[in-house]
Amino acid sequence: MKHVTRQNSKLPSPRPAINQGIDNNNAMVLNHTAIYQNCLGQITTNNTPENALIIPDPYGTAPLSAWAGIWSTDVRDVTLQIQDVAKSTILIEQTVTLSVGANLVPILGLVADTDNQITFMDDGVTIAEYVITTQPLPATDSADVLLGFPIISVTQPVADYDKMAPGCYFITHFDRYNYALDQNGVVRWYVTQDFPSFNFVRTDNGHFLATSEAKNTYLNMYEFDMMGRLHSFYVLDNQFHHSIWQWDTNTIVAPSEYTFGRPDSLKTNEDGVSVVDLTTGLEIAYYDMAVILDPSRTPRPTGTAPGEDPTVLDWLHINQSYVNETNNVLIASGRHQSAVFGVDLETEALQFIMSTHEDWGDEYQPYLLTPVDGDGNPIYDFSNPDDIDAANRDFWTWGQHNVVEIANDNPGIVEFMVFDNGNFRSRDDSKSLLPPDNYSRIVHFVINLDTMTVMRPFEYGKELGACGYSSCVSAKEIQQNGNIVVHFGDCTFDENGRAISCQPGDSDIVDPQEGNEAMGELLLQEIDASTKSVLFEATMTSGFYKNEETNGEGYRYDITSFRVYKMGLYA
Repeated sequence: MKHVTRQNSKLPSPRPAINQGIDNNNAMVLNHTAIYQNCLGQITTNNTPENALIIPDPYGTAPLSAWAGIWSTDVRDVTLQIQDVAKSTILIEQTVTLSVGANLVPILGLVADTDNQITFMDDGVTIAEYVITTQPLPATDSADVLLGFPIISVTQPVADYDKMAPGCYFITHFDRYNYALDQNGVVRWYVTQDFPSFNFVRTDNGHFLATSEAKNTYLNMYEFDMMGRLHSFYVLDNQFHHSIWQWDTNTIVAPSEYTFGRPDSLKTNEDGVSVVDLTTGLEIAYYDMAVILDPSRTPRPTGTAPGEDPTVLDWLHINQSYVNETNNVLIASGRHQSAVFGVDLETEALQFIMSTHEDWGDEYQPYLLTPVDGDGNPIYDFSNPDDIDAANRDFWTWGQHNVVEIANDNPGIVEFMVFDNGNFRSRDDSKSLLPPDNYSRIVHFVINLDTMTVMRPFEYGKELGACGYSSCVSAKEIQQNGNIVVHFGDCTFDENGRAISCQPGDSDIVDPQEGNEAMGELLLQEIDASTKSVLFEATMTSGFYKNEETNGEGYRYDITSFRVYKMGLYA
C-alpha cells in the first residue's frame, strides 16, 4: 500500500478563494507586535535576574501571566518557580534558557486574586524573588452576566500524584473562556473573551488556533500564545465550525461548510472537510461528503441550532476529521448520521462506515462494518431484530464527537477513541432512551479494513449513568502514561436534578417529566484506563438556571465544553 503524506499526496481541488487568507493588517496583531517590541526594548543591562523587569499581563488578555525582562551576558539556564505566597497551591517549576542580551521570560501559572511569589534559581540556589498581585477571576453567571466564568468545584481530589499524568487541564467553553486548571482544580491560566472559545487546539509551535460562533460565526481564526499575544489573524471564506486538527507544521484539517451556499442544487451545510495551508491561510483541498455519502438518509440525532436557517439541511454535521496516513484515509465523524467514516485521501472513494446498518442504501452495504470479539468472531446476528437492537444499545456510537487517532502502523488497521454521546441509542423512538435513563461513554475501536470488521477493546462511562449523559459536544485525551482525561461536556439538568437534552425531539425523544429550567454541571475526570478508577474529578457549572422566557430557545446550552487537553503550561 502506498504511504501518502501531505508532502507527496495529490489531494482533491480546493474551493476557489473569495476573501480567504491572512490579514497582515489586523489591528490586534499589529498592536500586540508593537507591545512585544516595546517590552523587549525596555530591557537594559541593569535588568539582571536579580533586577528583572516584571511586566504583568502585557497584552491585557492573559491576566495570570507576566513577562520577566532579563539581560544576560551569556547563555545560561535558570529555574523559574511560581506559587501563591501562602503556598496553598501546586508549585509550577520551569527551566528556561537565557540567550545573550535581552530576554522576555514568560511567567505562567499565577493564581488569581492573591499575591504570587516568583523565584529565580540557579543550580538550586535562589538568586531573586518577586511578588505579583493578581485580580479576581471574571464574574460568573447572574441575571446581569451572561457567558461568565465557570464555577469550578473539586469533587474528588487527587490521592496519589504519582499516578497522575503531568500538566494542567486545558478546557474551552462555548463562547465563554479558555482556561487551565492545575491538579487541585485551581485556575492557573486563562485568556479573555478577546479570543474565541470553543474550537481550540494547541499546535506544534506552542500556539493555539481557535474559532467560535462569537467571532464572526467561525469565519475568523485566531493564532495566539500563552501570554495572550495574537500572532496571526485568518479570514475564512467558509466556517471552521468544529475541531481544527494539525496535519503537519504548516497544514490543518477542519470540518468546513459552504458559508456562501453550495454551488449545486443541494441545500445542506456542515458536510465537508477543508485542508488549509497555514503559511498562506488558503484552502488547498476540499472533501465534499454530500457526493460521497447519502444526504437523503434520515439524520438521528438532528436539529437546527438557534439562529441557523431551518431550511438548510444539517444532515451530516461533521464535528471531527483527521488523516490516518498509514492507510491514506481521511477519517470523519458525522454526528447527525451517528457514523464515523473514512474516505481515500486522493480518490475520495469511501473506505468504511462505522454505524448501525439500518437505512443505508444498497451501494453503501459493502462499507458497513461487522462488530467482532477479540478473536474475530461476529458478536451480533443482524438478521435477528433483537441483535440489531442490542448493537444499537451497546455497540454503535450515537451523535459522537472527538474521534482521535490511536497510533497504529499496521496497514489495514485503523484505531481511534471516540466520545459516544449516546443520543437516542436507536433509530426507533419506541426503543430510544430518555436522558435520565441514558449515558455517554468513551470507546476505543479497532477497524480492520481487510476484513471490514470492528472491535471494541475498551469503553468507559456507562458506570456514571445519567450524571455523565451529554447530548452534545464533549471530549477526551489519552495521556502518555495511559491515563485518560475525559470531559462530559454537556451534562445538563432541570430544576429537579433530572438529566435533560439540548434539543428534545431532535437530540433525544421528548421527556414529559422534564422541568422548565436548565443548568449545566459538567464532569471532568482523569481515570486510570487499566482499572477505570477515577484519580481526579471536578465539576464546572454556570451556577445559574436558565429558562426559555428569559434566555431564549438556546437556554439548554447553558454551559458546554467542546475540548479538554492535559499538557504543560510551558510548551
